[in-house]
Amino acid sequence: MNNLNFCMLDFETANGNRTSPCSIGIVKVENGEFRDTFYSLINPEEPFYRRNIEIHGIYPDDVASAPTFQELYPYICDFIGTMPVTAHFASFDMSVFRKTAEKYHLAVPANPYFCSCILSKQILPLKSHRLNQVADYFNIYFNHHNALDDSKAAAMIVLKLAELTKTTSVETLIHSAGYRFGQMNGTSFSKA
Repeated sequence: MNNLNFCMLDFETANGNRTSPCSIGIVKVENGEFRDTFYSLINPEEPFYRRNIEIHGIYPDDVASAPTFQELYPYICDFIGTMPVTAHFASFDMSVFRKTAEKYHLAVPANPYFCSCILSKQILPLKSHRLNQVADYFNIYFNHHNALDDSKAAAMIVLKLAELTKTTSVETLIHSAGYRFGQMNGTSFSKA
């Protein structure tokens, strides 16, 4: 039985601050299959930097009437429930999640989390383990820097890594790579 259950999360930010998410994409994977997706633009209530706009193509006018992170937060937490959460370069996305929740005085959930980028470094002999490079390795095509497309590609990478290592659960995949879960509200994803 395949027990690969997780939510893949990706943020795009308006500027260099980890409190400026301007879009979020989440993919829910249950028993190794895509079950649901969540995407929203976010009004970061912060200025946009030209560099960030060049990366993701989201402009201030695009998010002017979008909900704030605080307004979306109940939906995000309901969507992920108690499932393990992952991101490709999780130190960034978990930091955005935590710091933005703190900005609005919101409690950060205690979900376990892991990093698909670090797992790919342990499993794949590539020079670069950036999302687009690992996706290329697995022939996964996507619209890079769209939060939902990035989440879908990264979720597919986790499934491919599990297939390569012949593991059928997120826990086994992480432990086989010599790591342990972090907690979204505290401890970092780290070596076991």
